[in-house]
Amino acid sequence: MMLTMACINLLFAAMLALVSLHSGRVKGARQWALGMVLLGAGYSAAGLLVETPPPAAMVIMAMGIGLGLGMMFNGIEAFKDQSCSYRLTLLLAIGMGVQTYWFLVVRNDVQGRITANWLVHSLVNLACARALFVRVAQPLRTAYWLAGAAFLTLGGATMARVAAALFAPAHTVYLFSPGAISPGIFMVGSLAQMALAFGLILMINYRLACDLRQLASTDALTGVLNRGSIEKELSRQVALANRSGAPLALMMLDVDHFKRINDRHGHPAGDEVLRQLAALLQSLVREGDAVGRYGGEEFCIVMPGTGAQDAAVLAARLLQRYAALRVAWNGACLNGTVSIGIADAASAGHAVASLFAAADHALYQAKDAGRNRMAQHAAEELVPVKAQAILA
Repeated sequence: MMLTMACINLLFAAMLALVSLHSGRVKGARQWALGMVLLGAGYSAAGLLVETPPPAAMVIMAMGIGLGLGMMFNGIEAFKDQSCSYRLTLLLAIGMGVQTYWFLVVRNDVQGRITANWLVHSLVNLACARALFVRVAQPLRTAYWLAGAAFLTLGGATMARVAAALFAPAHTVYLFSPGAISPGIFMVGSLAQMALAFGLILMINYRLACDLRQLASTDALTGVLNRGSIEKELSRQVALANRSGAPLALMMLDVDHFKRINDRHGHPAGDEVLRQLAALLQSLVREGDAVGRYGGEEFCIVMPGTGAQDAAVLAARLLQRYAALRVAWNGACLNGTVSIGIADAASAGHAVASLFAAADHALYQAKDAGRNRMAQHAAEELVPVKAQAILA
């Protein structure tokens, strides 16, 4: 049974090592691969023992298993983009080595050694399960909970091993005691190890899939939605507004004289200006609004549940905030203004094309009127105004 658990760990360690080579930015796979290698080596050494080896070998084996357990937890921390507690892993390995030496050399207590070591197994597995039973978006939650259930099963099996060793007569306790309990525990442990490996691989697979969807839907430079995604979001909100009758507004904005920034300071400076503008937009919009880069230096904001007047207030605030923004670049201080066009479904109609056309037309009316202002589409006429007029 120990050799079976060792083979399972080493097999899936190789799979995780291979996955880590092609998983890009996904973290955790290397820690899991290393952890399974250490656990597999420790289990195989224990399974091949015929006679009690020298104490030094037993201590090294226990420390290796402790490191392996700690690396499994570190892999979960890395996968969740948390800082890895490698010091605790090192302390765990040292603790496993110390207690093995104590119960092997100082007290020569097989029952105490097996109870203490398997108790550490159980506690670490339960800690890993606790770290995975969290609320995350699907489909990643399925993989989290599958791996968490496997860790929980391992924790339960190892705790049963602790109970079996603790309450049995001392002279009957061995690493693999005969009887019905010990083989069942190791069998459950082997199956849980397989489920764990599949759960970890699923976690990596789903994370990669989520990253690919994120890359496909966002603008690589600014991190906001790209043109295709913002058009889909507007289409979705138009459909909702048609059914509910709720207001819907669209804002389009363009950086004034953006070409001058590129010509004077280079395209990297222009890229930084766009990143700063995108960050400003995201800080000002409400939860539920969608910010996207429509193309070049042009951005748009989809605002469900918002009428033209509320959109104008946000636009005025944006005009003031961006005019006050200073972008440091190679010793220079870059600042500028934006022009904004606003359209709402009440005046432009409940259609994606008409909303875009109305907001775009309002934007160019604002630019023609002198820039650093907004224009609001209306059924009668367009009236470009400055921010101060709205906020006053």
